[in-house]
Amino acid sequence: MEEKLFDYPWLLERVYKKIPPRPEGEGIAIPEPELIRVGDQTIIKNFREIAQKLRREPAVLTRYLLRELNAGGGYDEGSGQLRVSIKVSRKPIEQLLQRFEKTYVRCPTCGTVDTKLVKKERSWLLICEACGAEQAVKPI
Repeated sequence: MEEKLFDYPWLLERVYKKIPPRPEGEGIAIPEPELIRVGDQTIIKNFREIAQKLRREPAVLTRYLLRELNAGGGYDEGSGQLRVSIKVSRKPIEQLLQRFEKTYVRCPTCGTVDTKLVKKERSWLLICEACGAEQAVKPI
């Protein structure tokens, strides 16, 4: 046994046997936004479902989308819909949701989505629950 403690390939193989493999292609299947246009406004019907899939509060996702779209609007708690005060098509919303996932949901160190977004004083931190990494992110 003493000899094996200095045998690097044996030790490496032993460690890899003890660590569970990380699932390939782990990610979030973001639902396609269901849009309704009413005059100059756009309503995202399944906004609550999208926020739940991204594992973030609807208020945080609302602030992000409205800021990026440079538009007014609001989230309706009762219906789970987001009202945006401009006409916008599905493609820009999907791109913004993907960017949100990459920046505010996915861990930049290990790539997992088991993270939480925490506000400490004036800064926002993305804390990974899998690897423990903390990453400062752009304020929302």
